[in-house]
Amino acid sequence: MVRIDLLLSGLTACIALISYLPLQEYLDPFARFFFPAALVLAACLQVRGRALPPRVLTPASILLFLYLASQFSLSRLVPVTADLLVVFLGVRLLGERIGRNYLQAFALSLFCLAASSLYEISAIFLVYLFSLLLLVAVALVLLTFYAEDPVSALPAREAKKVLTVAALMPVASLPLFLFLFLFLPRTQYPIWLTNAPAGKKTGLSDTVQPGSVQSVSEVKGAVLRAITPKVPEQQLYWRAVVLNAFKKDAWVREPVPGDAPAVARGDVVLQEIYPERTATQYLPALNVPRAIRELRHDASADGVFVSRRPLDKKVRYLAESVLADTILVRRIDRDFYLRLPEQVSERMRGEGRKLARSGKSVEQKMAALESFFRDQRLTYANTGLPVGGDPLDSFLFEKKRGNCEYFASCYAILLRLGGVPARLVGGFRGGTYNDVGGYYLVTEDMAHVWVEAYLDGVGWRTVDPSSWALGGGRSQQARGLSMYLDMVGFYWDKAVVTYDLDKQLSLVRNAGNKARDLRLPPWFGRLMLLALPVLAALVLLVLWRKQRPPTVEARLLRRMLRLLAKRYPGEIKGDEGLFELSARLQDRHLARFVGVYGAAVYHDRPLTRAEAAELNEIVREASQDRS
Repeated sequence: MVRIDLLLSGLTACIALISYLPLQEYLDPFARFFFPAALVLAACLQVRGRALPPRVLTPASILLFLYLASQFSLSRLVPVTADLLVVFLGVRLLGERIGRNYLQAFALSLFCLAASSLYEISAIFLVYLFSLLLLVAVALVLLTFYAEDPVSALPAREAKKVLTVAALMPVASLPLFLFLFLFLPRTQYPIWLTNAPAGKKTGLSDTVQPGSVQSVSEVKGAVLRAITPKVPEQQLYWRAVVLNAFKKDAWVREPVPGDAPAVARGDVVLQEIYPERTATQYLPALNVPRAIRELRHDASADGVFVSRRPLDKKVRYLAESVLADTILVRRIDRDFYLRLPEQVSERMRGEGRKLARSGKSVEQKMAALESFFRDQRLTYANTGLPVGGDPLDSFLFEKKRGNCEYFASCYAILLRLGGVPARLVGGFRGGTYNDVGGYYLVTEDMAHVWVEAYLDGVGWRTVDPSSWALGGGRSQQARGLSMYLDMVGFYWDKAVVTYDLDKQLSLVRNAGNKARDLRLPPWFGRLMLLALPVLAALVLLVLWRKQRPPTVEARLLRRMLRLLAKRYPGEIKGDEGLFELSARLQDRHLARFVGVYGAAVYHDRPLTRAEAAELNEIVREASQDRS
């Protein structure tokens, strides 16, 4: 006979262990060692048929929660949560073996495995996931038997059949899962419906014309969210478009066939970017992007990437960038990058001629221009901007207030007047890092324009003239409830809205490639060497317990029933109660046995030592009675 309670406890221990293994290397020492200790103690309690009562576990759980919660901070949200899940799972294993506690252990195990995916998802994670789901499915079937009768047992053949059917259930549902996975439609609506109107425009533009408006309103709507490690604040430039020519007095973008491919050297940063709906098709990424993946696009030599499809719905792409302020280029069309707009004031031309006649190197000219800008004591502003006949001249010499378009346009034109090739770069400056979600939020009010100047033998160098303005910058720290709401909305988009058929098919292909290249981690072999003796001991223990009933009550009852089966061949039926059997057989030894045994076991209490001794004596006397 196979006892359901022992089988269910063993499966629960395996489920908990599978959820703990991928997470253990990221846990703090206390949680890392608490769980194995709890698992061993739970096994010992199971052997003895005991469990820790709620009056012990409840205060212990509160104390453990307070201890771990005291280490909480926004930067340690994930580690502390993982520690709490593992510790609570260990505590749950020590409790009473009832249906509710088993279900809680299964749920905590799934949460622990999910928490490990926040650190790393590899091919071995899929092995853990499928193993856990398979064992949980089997355990839930056994739990239905356990709920009907906690002390029920099945013949070995029946138990094998039940386990086989339970294990086949997840396999049988696989075709339906694949069908739903591939064909179930996905919504294109965010969780907060007010956050994403269709056709939303960002602050990015492929035309820059200072003086066209007198004020610019700061709109704080989201432009993109990028999952990436934190980068230094001074390198938070999101490159989108390069403006290199003029249409009358407006900066525009024109193709330059003579440009050689650009190369940037520095630290490589990967970003998983989720842009909002936008009317433009430029794909922003940290400066300087060198590759875009998982979205069809066209790339230019100046580091500009353009989507081949309108960005009128939620999409996702991966960007690979190099954090650098210099782009190496072998050759450029100098005449093209020295062209001027139709209108340049005489005062600006005078500054340009002075710069050109100085005979200084490009670096010296750039330094001289920086000094000129600082001496002008210019102020950054989005209201009261110069407009009219010559807004750039008014900005530099009269009003001395303007936004990034004024700073960048004046600086680039003065460089060109001084014989230095220059161009504008449009994108975004800065970003609010959400420590809870682990991503940057870039909003429309962060739209920005800066300059790239060409140095012979060096390449294009990034310069941001707006940094020379008087006054401070904007605060970009996420605060309060808005941080959590944005995180929930973002991960809804990430998991549901942008997860279309292309992503599903890509996931299947990647899973296949990873499965072919699957390599077990180096610690797996050592773990197996340690686990084999433990498994062998558990097998021997199970076999021993199958031969020997686990409790005094069960052993005594089995001895008595075997004795009666020999004395009354064919009279013992498996579905008959002990009192009914005694009344039918009219055996004096059985009557005495039932009186003592029923007074204890049928009243939900174990036998005392005196009662067990008395029953042993009754069985001994019955075995010696030849009448």
